[in-house]
Amino acid sequence: MNKASEFGKTITEVMKMKGHNRDVSSPLKKYYAVMLVGLALFIGIMTYYSIEFKNKRDLAKQQVDLNKDSVGVNNGATEGTTEATTTEATEAETEKTTETMNQNTVSYDGKTKLAWPLTGNVLMPYSVDSTIYFESLDQYRVNKGIMIEAKEGMAVKAPKNAKVEEIRKTEEYGQTVLLDLGNGYTALYGQLKNLAVKEGDTVTKNQILGKVAAPTDCFTLEGANVYLQMEKDKKTINPTSYLE
Repeated sequence: MNKASEFGKTITEVMKMKGHNRDVSSPLKKYYAVMLVGLALFIGIMTYYSIEFKNKRDLAKQQVDLNKDSVGVNNGATEGTTEATTTEATEAETEKTTETMNQNTVSYDGKTKLAWPLTGNVLMPYSVDSTIYFESLDQYRVNKGIMIEAKEGMAVKAPKNAKVEEIRKTEEYGQTVLLDLGNGYTALYGQLKNLAVKEGDTVTKNQILGKVAAPTDCFTLEGANVYLQMEKDKKTINPTSYLE
């Protein structure tokens, strides 16, 4: 009886121990299950945020690329505009410089006819090989230019494009204007007043130089006139050979 009783007791204890083990393992299983679910949720959340972060990064990169392209286009347009503006300014400056050079540079071939300073008869012709009589001076002398009949106040015009080389006043010819015609040719105009030019000016053909003044004491009897003297390389030449 004792053995049977002990055997029964042993079986009962074993069953209790199994039941106890089942009771102990059940909370552990729940714990592990919760941990697995939590881990799965954590992995899912991390995967979601990783994808979102990648998408935002790619979007930001595309935006940067678009901005670069936009800046490049704007820079290209700006460079093109700047280049065009610079080119136009350079061309305008070159044209202005060329025009200034053309104005300041005069040339004369000696063949093209020159404009008369005004309309009038020649009172005293050019004469260097023989003397002619000057009534006011009451003497015979050579005449290195021509004396053109005029009325006081008449406009005196330039013969061609020329540069005003010198302005001065003399006792014989009064207020004078010396023009550089180019290539060694010069033209001197005397008996002037109310000058419309100054030294260094560039004048064009038929531009008014000034007006006819009252004659100096040397030519009172000859009356109001314009004196015109021309030279080539500092040697006098006959103006009538070059006038229209």
